[in-house]
Amino acid sequence: MSFFSGVDDLELFLSRSRMMTVMSVPACVAVMVFFISEEGWRFSLLLCCVLPLIAAYLGVRGKREIRGGLAAAGLALAVVTLPLALVLARLEGV
Repeated sequence: MSFFSGVDDLELFLSRSRMMTVMSVPACVAVMVFFISEEGWRFSLLLCCVLPLIAAYLGVRGKREIRGGLAAAGLALAVVTLPLALVLARLEGV
């Protein structure tokens, strides 16, 4: 039994996850540039530089190969990047 009820649902999910993962890259770069000028982050910069690129790669690859799990992993990584970077920045400041 399939999780998605039809091909259109899977195609819609893959397209949306691809777009969200690709759009997370400029958002994370903008936040990174803003916080560099404000607070001077250190290790959390690595998260804002590397994780969105990996998420975008997974989202695009999941759409190309029609793999829902790969696209979902990319989407989860894109969503978690900013909160994880903020928590790490908070820990660096302490």
